Amino acid sequence: MTRWWGLGLPVCLLASCSTPPPAVDERQITSRAGDARSPVLSRDGTAIAFAAVANGYANPQIWVGRADGSAPPRPLTNDSSQNYDAEFSPDGRSIYFTSTREPQGVYRVPSSGGAAELAIPNAYSAKISPDGNTILYGSGGKLVQRALAGGTATVVLPAIDNSYAPLWSPDGTRILVTTSTQEQRDPEWWIVQTASEPLKTSLGADLRAQGFNYIATNAWLAGDWIIFTGRQGETQTLWKVQLGPDGKTAGQAVRATQDAQGDHDACFAAGKLVFSRTRVDMNFWALPLDSAGDHVTATPQPLTSTPVRKGQQSAAGGKLLYSAENGDRFSLFLKDGVKEANLRDAFYSVIAPGGSRYAYGEGTKERLNVYMKSLSWWPFWSSTLCENCGMPRQFSPDGKKLLLWTDSPPIQHLDTLDLATREVKRIVWATEELKGPRLSPDGRWISFVAKVGTHQWQAFVAPVWQGKLLGSSDWVPVTPISDSFLLAFWSAHNGLIYTLSSHAAGGNLRFLDAQRLDAETKRPIGAAMPVYEFDETLVPGMDPVWNNVSVEGSRIILELGGASTDVWIK
Repeated sequence: MTRWWGLGLPVCLLASCSTPPPAVDERQITSRAGDARSPVLSRDGTAIAFAAVANGYANPQIWVGRADGSAPPRPLTNDSSQNYDAEFSPDGRSIYFTSTREPQGVYRVPSSGGAAELAIPNAYSAKISPDGNTILYGSGGKLVQRALAGGTATVVLPAIDNSYAPLWSPDGTRILVTTSTQEQRDPEWWIVQTASEPLKTSLGADLRAQGFNYIATNAWLAGDWIIFTGRQGETQTLWKVQLGPDGKTAGQAVRATQDAQGDHDACFAAGKLVFSRTRVDMNFWALPLDSAGDHVTATPQPLTSTPVRKGQQSAAGGKLLYSAENGDRFSLFLKDGVKEANLRDAFYSVIAPGGSRYAYGEGTKERLNVYMKSLSWWPFWSSTLCENCGMPRQFSPDGKKLLLWTDSPPIQHLDTLDLATREVKRIVWATEELKGPRLSPDGRWISFVAKVGTHQWQAFVAPVWQGKLLGSSDWVPVTPISDSFLLAFWSAHNGLIYTLSSHAAGGNLRFLDAQRLDAETKRPIGAAMPVYEFDETLVPGMDPVWNNVSVEGSRIILELGGASTDVWIK
């Protein structure tokens, strides 16, 4: 099943919210420390340091904590500059870090806390050798080295325009250096060693041939295994690959950590791997509205707060029905006030007006069998509504019909199922994509988003009350054509329709707008009105299959996702 995600994270982590249970040897150290990046370990593996923008801070600070997570981390810096790329001194008593404060450079601060002092001016991203005698750092786009105690610095690869991100080999005799040139934009990697000429590896070419479109080397382990952050398609996580003596990779890259996506920025010491893990938690929220429906009265209020993947929500009668991961399957859950019940294993579902019954589907979305189930009596009995039909999306306002959506080519269509006669009637069809259908509050119109060109989308309404099959010539456009995907859904009033969009800028659907419609023709009246702008840290899901939007009375219920990046250890 394809998911549409729009959260602005490093890579599209949210291409899926699936979070497999961590392996027994992986453990979370920090908890919402504030986008914790580039963690490093002390030489003895007992302490960690990282950069993070925590609550109450406007910019990244350097934090230090225990590797066993037995105490919360504490900040070592507290200023208005950008502080990042921490590195422990060999004895663990100091931490080197890069700072944009004046004068800019690599600073050193006691691990126990205190004033930071400038160690190397106009330098960045320091890395200290395993024996503690040599420090590598960037300066003017080139990697240089000098004695940690001080002295003259020399360029590591003088013939290369741009060199950075060094890794020391475990014995400290070799350095893996990332490079790029005007002629070679894709990164390449060289091995520099004292006793011989630099060796150009095939690491970059080999990994790109394996499908990686982003590569950032993170750690060098015994046996010449290289840990790297790698992206394939839109999915990024930690991998490892072995280098042979000739600089060629010895086989395929394999995963270095448990999560299939979201792991990055690793460091290795004392037999432990520390890394950042970014996760996106999607939960249901209610956005309160005024009686007219065109202004919010408060910020979104949480309805659920679990990390499992969920979707397909619908609301009625003060109840919330949704699907969520339950072990190796999806189950339907009903939330009624503070009570929550697991109803059955299923994914597709919708609750009826009043909240006394629900419809659910079993099978694939192309061949669903749809059933009806009461929430008030005969709890073990279900009635069959239709076989091999579309996804159940919404009950009609009078509860007599069920809206079905089929989004499989060659013909995509919307149908209504008469619950009394079991007759399925096609109401809208298209050869292009149809997304997110919703019936109007009076049941006389239907809204949806249609693909109208290459990467072009537009919201429409169509007159279901006419009782005929509605093709594109019968549709009424209610938004301009957009180069970015959007969602459209009715308010609690027949003359007002909402859209969630990126305002044609691509990315997250952060902007909730309302468009007034003519009472008879449903053509737009005036310009769309801004209703709410979601913060980038909590944005709506944008998968039209998973992320239903419900309007119940004076609130919009939708799924919002927030990202957190914490430090983990293996």
